Amino acid sequence: MILMEEVIPGIYRIFDTFVNVYIVDRGDHLVLVDTGIESTCEKIIEAVKKLGKPLKAVILTHGHMDHTGSLRCLKEVLNPIVASQEEEVEMIERNTGVKVDVKLKDGELFEGFRVLHKPGHTKGSICLLDEDSKSLFVGDLVVEENGKLKEVPHQYSMDPEMNRKRIIELLEVEFENLMPAHGNPIIGKGKEKIRELVESFNLS
Repeated sequence: MILMEEVIPGIYRIFDTFVNVYIVDRGDHLVLVDTGIESTCEKIIEAVKKLGKPLKAVILTHGHMDHTGSLRCLKEVLNPIVASQEEEVEMIERNTGVKVDVKLKDGELFEGFRVLHKPGHTKGSICLLDEDSKSLFVGDLVVEENGKLKEVPHQYSMDPEMNRKRIIELLEVEFENLMPAHGNPIIGKGKEKIRELVESFNLS
C-alpha cells in the first residue's frame, strides 16, 4: 500500500515515517523534491509507476540524510538527473556517493521551479517556488505542527539566526501554498502562516 496524496492538482505528497517528499507533474515527465529516508525509495518508485510518467529529475533542498536517503536507490533504478544548490554538492556526494549533475544558483529557473538560496539550516539550503501554482517547497526552513509553522529546532541548524532571517525573507516571495518536508502542507494560507511565525519572533 502506498501513501500518496494529490495535495493540489499536479503536486503529490509521499509521507514516510516523519518526512515528506513531493512529486510534481510537468506534463510529459515528473520531478521529485527531496528523496526522504532509505525506505522512501520503494514508495517513490511505486508512485512513479502509478503516475505512468518518467522521473526526469530530483531536486534536493539540502544534504541531510532524511532528504537524501533514497537518492542512491533512485539513481540506480530510475536514473534521474540530480540537482542541488552548488554549496550543498560536497555534502550530498559525501553522504550518498551519488554525483550531483546540476549545480543550482539563486534566482535561476530549473524544471519550472525558481531556486531561492536560503542558507542557515545548511549552507546550501534552498526553497523551490513553483510560480504557476504559487507553491513554495521549503525543505527544513520551517516545519508544520498542528496547523502552525515553527522553526526547525535550533540544534539541527548550522546557523539558527541566519535561518530565522531567511524565514523573514519569505514575506517578499509571492506564494500561497507551503510544502514543508516535515508536517502537513498548508494550502492557500502559506504566506499568512509565515507572517504569523515571523510576528512570533518579536516575542522570543
